[in-house]
Amino acid sequence: MKRPWYRFLYVRSPLAKIGISLLALLLSFAVLMFLGLREGNRMEAQTLNWDGRSIQNGAAIFANNCSSCHGVDGKGGAGPALHSRYFFEGRLNDLQFTGSLHDYVKLTVAAGRPNNKNSQWAVMMPTWSSRYGGPLRDDQVEDVTDFVLNWEEDAKQQTAETDPWIPFQNAPMTDIYTGQAVAVATPETTTGPRTPQQLFTAMGCVGCHKLDQPQTAQNVGAPGPNLGNLYELAGSMVPGQDAAAYVHTSIVDPNAHVVEGYMPGIMPQDFSTKMTEDEINSLVQWILDPNRPQ
Repeated sequence: MKRPWYRFLYVRSPLAKIGISLLALLLSFAVLMFLGLREGNRMEAQTLNWDGRSIQNGAAIFANNCSSCHGVDGKGGAGPALHSRYFFEGRLNDLQFTGSLHDYVKLTVAAGRPNNKNSQWAVMMPTWSSRYGGPLRDDQVEDVTDFVLNWEEDAKQQTAETDPWIPFQNAPMTDIYTGQAVAVATPETTTGPRTPQQLFTAMGCVGCHKLDQPQTAQNVGAPGPNLGNLYELAGSMVPGQDAAAYVHTSIVDPNAHVVEGYMPGIMPQDFSTKMTEDEINSLVQWILDPNRPQ
């Protein structure tokens, strides 16, 4: 009978069997200890990997949904700046918010923020979490939060001159650069209509539209169309509407016609309540004037 090739594995001596078992057990313990010592570094590297993915995902969501108000670089527009030293170092203190900045940002993204009708910000912070009727999942809300907080290191290098934060009107604020309390008064209301230049800034249009750039296939405005050549295009955008009618409708009923490539619902829907009819008409004429004063 031919002996099997694995015959060397047979051990007859009981002592040899015990010795081999002990040696295998010690070797197993040694391997487990080695892996345990490396587990901390492995977990740290994996955490950084997932954090990086979260920030990357948040950047895409922010660009598609948030940049139209807060700016592509987070330094403000139709909404307040987030890429701001004051935002990271002073905002929670002024709000007397007892949680972390992560909690504050996540709560704001998820549930939105009410806006005073007479606020300087033309656009209300909407609800984004699906828990409150918005379009984003919990993990997407977390991704946006991580992306915003990712600006902290760079924002803390800002000076008083480079910090893009614009104080809220009639709200207490601490000047983080001097340590002094600052009360920002609400501007006095004017007796006459506001100028188109004032309206274009006050209504947040400046955060979405560029007046000095044409809208072409090679130069597409973001997050809203460029207006540099609107006087040439407006009259042909909607059949039956001349240029003035098209621009007027775009202001008071922006979802009536959405330019191809852009999303509905981004432009505020309540400009007719924030401007008089005379102000809207003057803004229409000013936007369509190729020689408008800047």
